[in-house]
This record gives sequence, structure tokens and C-alpha cells, in this order.
Amino acid sequence: MMSKKPPVQCALCDALKCWNPGRKGKFPAVCAMEKHKDLIEETTQKGWTDPEARRLNVASENLFINGYDKQRGDQWSRVEELIYFMKDMGYQKIGIAFCVGLFKEAKILHLILEKNGFEVVSVNCMAGGIPRPELEKTYSVKTRQHGGKVVCNPLMQAEVLNREKTDFNVIFGLCLGHDTLFIKYSTADVTTLVVKDRVLAHNPIGALYLADIYYRRQLFKEFSPNESKTETL
Repeated sequence: MMSKKPPVQCALCDALKCWNPGRKGKFPAVCAMEKHKDLIEETTQKGWTDPEARRLNVASENLFINGYDKQRGDQWSRVEELIYFMKDMGYQKIGIAFCVGLFKEAKILHLILEKNGFEVVSVNCMAGGIPRPELEKTYSVKTRQHGGKVVCNPLMQAEVLNREKTDFNVIFGLCLGHDTLFIKYSTADVTTLVVKDRVLAHNPIGALYLADIYYRRQLFKEFSPNESKTETL
């Protein structure tokens, strides 16, 4: 019986030959370039010959060249990168799908983008939201008593921006899962500017930096989903 090949595990690799092509030694068995050699030429060719993929790749390279210069000591923030990238791509009408809990911050971004010449459409997560009692009655979904009065509607956010015919959409602090739904139903391409993390000031990587100190007990344990079969919001 043939042994099953291990899955690709780039995050656990110490060789990093992909980053250092001249480095001696073999590619490890868990390397993407070793296990899926056939994809290298296929994806490279598609990434630089498919018109839309090439535009995005070139804009990304331009962003790196212009926004990160060690000699000048200059590096752009993500907001500056976003503005440059959207201008380079020729986007004019920009959608912002934001969490109502970040209303103040979303307003600042909206005004900044308008100041930079974009037409901006912003829609919050409560647009089209359904009151919890109505959700329970109509769709038989049990909701938490301490939750907000209204349940978010990321599909509404996506479809509003689809109907407004935005060129590019920006996720701004949507809940995990709601962001997935928004991406799934958005017609325009999407990027994420803010990831919601209520504990770490919307900086989720902070938990990883603290994984060996404060968060070790919390993170290096197995999380078990609620065994109850009842849907709870």
C-alpha cells in the first residue's frame, strides 16, 4: 500500500529554497514546489499573461517598488498603499463594506478616499439587518439574549455595492464569517483593510506575537465547537 504524501507545510519549513534559489540542498517533501511542480509553470504563465491577473501583479510590483524604499527610509502605511494601488489599477468607484462598530473610522476612510478623487460608496453591516425576534420567528434561528438588537446582513452589503457598480470593494472590520459571505457574493474584486479583533484593537497578529507569553494557554489548546445542535447567534 502506497504511503500518503504529506500535505504542503510551508509555514513549518526551514529550508526556504523558494526565497533563496541559490541555497544548496533538496526541496523538502512538504514543499509546494516539490509536491506540485506541475503548477509552477502553469501559474506563472497565467499570472503574467492573463490580462486581469497581469494588471494586478504589475500593480502589486509597482506598489512594492514605490512604497518601500530602504535607502529613502520611506515606507507607506496600508491606507497609502490602498490609495496608490487603486489609482494604479484605474479604479474610480470604490465600495466600503464596514462594521457599524467602526463607524467613526469608516467615515475617516470615506473622506480620505473622496479627497483622493475616488467616488465612494459605503454601506454598513446593519443595512438590511433583521431584528433578532423576527429572525427567530421567521427562520427558526435561536439567538443570544445579550446580542445586539439586529443581526448583520453581509449579503445586503455585497448586493448594494454590486447594484451601485463599484470597481473595487474594501472590507472594513466585518465579523469573521460575514467577511467570507461578503467576498463570496461581491461581483467586484475585494481587499481587506481592517480585520475585526475586539481584544487587540483590530490587530489580530498581536495574539501570535504574544503566543509564547500571555496567550500561550489560550492559543495552544484545542478549541471545541459547541456540541449543541441548536443554531445560536
